[in-house]
Formats: sequence, structure tokens, C-alpha cells
Amino acid sequence: MPEFNDFIIVIPARYDSSRFPGKVLAMINGKSMLENVFHNSLSSNASEVFIATDSKKIYESSKSYTDNVFMTSEKNHNGTERIADLAKLLKWNKKKLVINVQADQPFLKPDNINFLANSAHNNDGLSTLYYPLSDPELRKDKNTVKISLGKNIKFHRKVDMNENGEFYKHIGIYAYHVDDLLSYKNLPQSSNEISLSLEQYRFVDNDIKIHAYLAKSDPGISIDSVENLNEYIGINH
Repeated sequence: MPEFNDFIIVIPARYDSSRFPGKVLAMINGKSMLENVFHNSLSSNASEVFIATDSKKIYESSKSYTDNVFMTSEKNHNGTERIADLAKLLKWNKKKLVINVQADQPFLKPDNINFLANSAHNNDGLSTLYYPLSDPELRKDKNTVKISLGKNIKFHRKVDMNENGEFYKHIGIYAYHVDDLLSYKNLPQSSNEISLSLEQYRFVDNDIKIHAYLAKSDPGISIDSVENLNEYIGINH
């Protein structure tokens, strides 16, 4: 069965991260984190890869390796809204599949991107990936977003060590069609979205279908903090 390749990747990138300002421009293996994510995305089956940002610093840095970088509104609350802006600006077909690869995922391999595109292209709503937690202690780490499966998929910041159920690491990658993106942008922020700072809860809280798949390979760590970056540098030097 041929792999699906009629999809676009957008990497939403903001400078003012609350935990690690400027993190997407932090250097990893001689390139910025964002550039690593961009080149990994280029190695997928996507027809095009874009960067959407509200930061002139990120815009100027990105222009050194791609022309597919666009400024979006500073009023956007999250990356999904930023991608909806870009879809509207570039007048993408409402049935076009878009993959949101988050800019703090520099070790996410193209096999996971292609797998999500293959899995999601006939889905409505939101599709995403998960992977087993590498350490049970990560249940307590609010920077490691967890997902619990079942009839009603939920996302978590912290999970009590004694809480029953299976919890997995949620991977920062989403797939949706443009019409669902535009619908998302028109909905108000939900209470869980705001309290947990998790953009996907706007889908959950509005009873929009969530599809979750076990990733094909280990996505590696996401760089959520200076400590994450220092840990990676320490391990690999």
C-alpha cells in the first residue's frame, strides 16, 4: 500500500516560552532546535514544510534556511491557532491534511510523521501519537504531558503514582484537516485548555473526535526546559 504524501507540515514557533524563552533558537548539534525540527520534517513524505511564528527573531533566523516562514498574529493563543491563520492566509483547500510538528521535538523521526499522516488522512477531528513512558516517575512531571486511552481520551500534566490506569507519553504532533483547524479557531478557549495550558483540550471539551496511535519509534525527549537541554548536552558530550 503506497504511503500517503498529500499533506503539509507546519511548525508553529514562538519565542516567549514561559519555561524557556527563546528555546526554539537554542543550539543542538550545531543547528537551532527549530532548524533541526525543520530538516527532520523535510525528510518526511510531506509535500511542503512551513514555519509559522509571531517572532521577528525566529522569522529572521528561519529565513537563513527556508523561504517557507510566515509571520502570524501575536493574538494567537497556541500553535493550532497559528496554523489556522496560515491556512487562511495561503488559502489552503479545506480538505488538505496538515501535520503540526511542535518546535520542541528535535528528535522526532520522519517515520512517526509519515505514520501519523497515513493513519489520519481519512479522520475527522484531531489525530496524535503516544509512546510508553520511559520512567514511571514521569507521571509526576508536569512538563511531560500524559495521555490516557479508552472511550474518552484525556490528557494530563500530573498523575498520582497510585492512580489506576495506563498512562503514556503524549507526543507533540497533531494531524487535522483545514476545515477542522478553522472550526477550532472559531471556538472559545475551553476551561481545561486554559487551566492545563494544553491546546488539544479545546477539541476534547467540545466533544470533537480524538484519534491516538502508538508511535512507530521512540520520539526522544522534548526540550521543555533549560534542564532538558542541559541533560541532553551532558549525555551526548
